[in-house]
Amino acid sequence: MIETTNNAESLAEKVRQSLTTHDLGVFGALLSDDVSWGDVGDPRGCRNRSDVLATFGQLLNNGVDGHITELETGPSGILCGLTVDWPDGDPRSADTSLFHVYIVRDGQICEIRRYDDRDSAAEAAGLL
Repeated sequence: MIETTNNAESLAEKVRQSLTTHDLGVFGALLSDDVSWGDVGDPRGCRNRSDVLATFGQLLNNGVDGHITELETGPSGILCGLTVDWPDGDPRSADTSLFHVYIVRDGQICEIRRYDDRDSAAEAAGLL
């Protein structure tokens, strides 16, 4: 849950800055130690800050790039629309538009949720 609108907007702008500049150090500072991303029961699921940063770092090293298409704060999280540029030949190359919702606890991102459609992401962030 996001405590105040000003804090959420400030955190959202830091998310924008870190993702736009690919600054994993800044992004890592926004994450709680126990942040999760994806199915934590799956070997590829992220269970902590190090896992998330390693996954983002690996994607960047493999030539994946992304651009923020929208960023909105809601009472339940921060919605981040992304367009992803996958390297040529990557089987995910048809999957170029996705949404993340960053769930916030105590001023840090504690969970990253992926959505394939905006309505589901907006609902999760409390915008609908």
